Amino acid sequence: MPPRHASPLQSPPRHSRATTTGRTTPDAAGRALAWLERHIADQHLAPGDALPTELEIAAAAGVGRSSVREALTALKVLGIIRSRRKGGIRIIRDPVLLELRPYFAERYDSAARFEDAMEFRAAIEWGLAPLILARVHPGTLTALRAVLQTVAAATSPAQAAVEAAEVRFHTLLTLGSGNRLAGLFAKLYVPIFTPKYAIPPSWTGAPEEIAEWLREHGALIDALAAGDARRFLRLLKKHVHFQAGRATMR
Repeated sequence: MPPRHASPLQSPPRHSRATTTGRTTPDAAGRALAWLERHIADQHLAPGDALPTELEIAAAAGVGRSSVREALTALKVLGIIRSRRKGGIRIIRDPVLLELRPYFAERYDSAARFEDAMEFRAAIEWGLAPLILARVHPGTLTALRAVLQTVAAATSPAQAAVEAAEVRFHTLLTLGSGNRLAGLFAKLYVPIFTPKYAIPPSWTGAPEEIAEWLREHGALIDALAAGDARRFLRLLKKHVHFQAGRATMR
């Protein structure tokens, strides 16, 4: 069976003033990439299938060819497509990586996507807990304590400071597992660890709330330092599942 190609291409809305020539802009390149994502998904394209030509993509997305090339370069870097002079542009790897892009965004576009992300975060940390216990390095414990000291030393820590501390704390925990892939995901999934998503709207940053934050995270460090597996697992499970359960997308 010959490789599938696109069905009739859809043109951009009439109000788009982009042309098939001219310099690229971040917005135009983004529109081109978004069009390609939708096209691949709508046409159910798979490895071996062909994409439209640069000119066809430019016309359908309402952008210049330079923007199309920028978008195609992004797909090449991800290893999703290959472009040859005679063979055209073909998909060579399952484009699942494109479906992950929204989870790497600074803001989630739906409550359902956000809830999936929070559940994934809880599953990652809970699943890595045995590795964290077995492989934790004294330097990691020192770094975790330093995160808490930064918040405790502030006279009146702003929410942004606590957010930064929360990101740093949980990233360090994940890196403490010694699993490189988990460490990479921790860095990619920074939005999942950011309290502007996880802290409920009622959070005011009052002294008692800061004190509770310090106690909760301090207890995790103490259990980890003591090698108390049962206590660490109990505290971590309560912590990550509580945050996943109380999370609301702002």
